[in-house]
Formats: sequence, structure tokens, C-alpha cells
Amino acid sequence: MNLSEFLDARRPAWRELDRLLARAEAREVTDLGHERARRLVDLYRRASADLVQARTYGAGLEVTRYLEALVARGYALLYAAPALRLGSSLWDFFRRRFPARLRREARAFGLVTAAFAAGLLLGGLTTALDPEAARLFVPAQHQEFRPSERVQADEKRQAEGEGPGSLEHAAFSSFLFTHNISVSITCFALGVAWGLPTLLLIAWHGVFIAALGVEYVRDGVGTFFFAWILPHGIPEMTCMLLAGTAGLMLGRGVLWPRGLPRGARVREEARGALELLGGAAALLIVSGLIEGTLSQIHEPTLPYAAKIGFALVFGALLHGWLWLWPMGGSRRE
Repeated sequence: MNLSEFLDARRPAWRELDRLLARAEAREVTDLGHERARRLVDLYRRASADLVQARTYGAGLEVTRYLEALVARGYALLYAAPALRLGSSLWDFFRRRFPARLRREARAFGLVTAAFAAGLLLGGLTTALDPEAARLFVPAQHQEFRPSERVQADEKRQAEGEGPGSLEHAAFSSFLFTHNISVSITCFALGVAWGLPTLLLIAWHGVFIAALGVEYVRDGVGTFFFAWILPHGIPEMTCMLLAGTAGLMLGRGVLWPRGLPRGARVREEARGALELLGGAAALLIVSGLIEGTLSQIHEPTLPYAAKIGFALVFGALLHGWLWLWPMGGSRRE
């Protein structure tokens, strides 16, 4: 086939591709329908091959430029990244993907929760049976005063209007947010060591919380403790358990490659784990805001019963969404 025959034979297909591209560019490829879309892909591939032949035969600058523009338009249309719809993407993530991922990892979440519960039991029983054990479990800053002395001081400041202002609340929320992020990342990262350090770290947090709670209850200010801890503690502990679950997923990839190279298996598990961490990150923001504001407001400004009630309602809504809320039609992941 000489150059003239080549051009005469291929021009009708180029014109057809031009028309299909113009129609798709004015709308979307999906608006072409199945058959036209398949035809567009086929013509695009042929035009790409024709461009190589046109250059080989020396078809001339006008023809090669026309084909280059045609192929470039086809490539931009067929291989362009889908338009980012941030609002709908976030809605889909929190509406479906995040809770769906967590429900698929219910066993791992249950194991992490069991480790936390074991820590609570150990810390609570040990401190209840041996008051001196609190010195081992409770941080030094909580041992400078008796719990009742701290409560009296906090309530006195509230009554005198000397509680933290908006700037102090914002600064404290920022500090707590970064601290909680570091704890969550640590729980996740340690999971690569077969998941054992993650479980131990989460259990240790349970020991500390239970030991501190026993100290407050023993000193007669248990209501203050629960009103102080629960509003932010419920989302905060949920975040920690989510991070721990993500860490166990990494450990699972290390322990059971399932026929894949271990590195590839870990990367596969990490993609799912990152969905849990994405949801945990959003909850960390909520937890930090609550901890820096509501949790620091005490009686007589805000009744303890109201704070505890808020915490229980918030916790019920949170876990109802995570475990019970219907996610609509399922999609293949």
C-alpha cells in the first residue's frame, strides 16, 4: 500500500473518531453508550497505529499533526483521572467504606477490645486490692494531689469564673489532638511486629485508666472522674481500638502471606488498614475538641449528670453508626 492509498483508506476512520471525540468531550464517554464507547476505543487504537505508519511513510507535517492532535485528544479523554468530587467521596467513605471495613475486621477489633478489657481488669483489681499499686500505674502528675483535692480546686475555679478561656481551650485541644495522633500511629506501626506490641500497648492504656478510676472512686469523687473521662474517652478509646485493629492487620500480613511475597501481602493489608485510620483520624478531631472543651467544664458550671448523659448518648450513636447503620447497596471493593 502506497502513501496515497493509505491516506484514502484511513481518513474515514479518522473522521469518525473525530466526531465521537467531539461528542464525548461535550458530555462524557459514558453518554456515548456501550457500543459507541467501544467503537471510540477501537478507533483510538487504530489512529495510534496510523500515526506511527504516517511518520514511517513520511505522510507530511499536516497529516502527522492532525493525527497527533487526534490521538492526544483520545488519550486525554480515555486515560484522564476521574473528576474529584470531594463531598460525595467523603460521604461515601463515612457512609459505607469505613464502617464496612470495620465490620469485615470485627474479629481483629474484638481481639483488640479484649486486650483493652484485660488491661482494665488488671489495673482495676490490682489497685483496688493494693492501693500502693497506683504508684506503679498512675503517672506522676496525677499523684501530686489526692483526687478529691484536685476536684475541689477545679470546682472552685469554675465557681469563681477562672476556668480556661477559649484560647486555652483551643491550645489544649491542639495539644491533645497531636498526642492522640501519636498514640494511634504508634498502635498502628507496632502491629508489624506480629501485632503483639500493639496488644500490649492497648492493654497498658487499660491498666492506667482503670487504676486512675479506682483512685478517684476510693477518694469519693468517682462521679467527677466519669464525667471528666467519658465525654472524650469514648471516641478517644474507639480511635485507639481502630488503630490497634489496623496494626493487627499489618501483623496478619507478616504472619500469613497467603501465597504472596510477604512485602506484597503487608502492602495489601495496609491499604485496608488505612481506611480504618482515615475514620479514626476524623474521630480524633472530635475527641480533641471534646477533651479540650466539654471535658474541662465542671460543676457548678455544668452538672456531671449532663456530661455523663452526653457521653452515653454520643457513644450509642457512634457505635450504632459503626456497627448497625445500614450502608445501602453494596459495591465491590
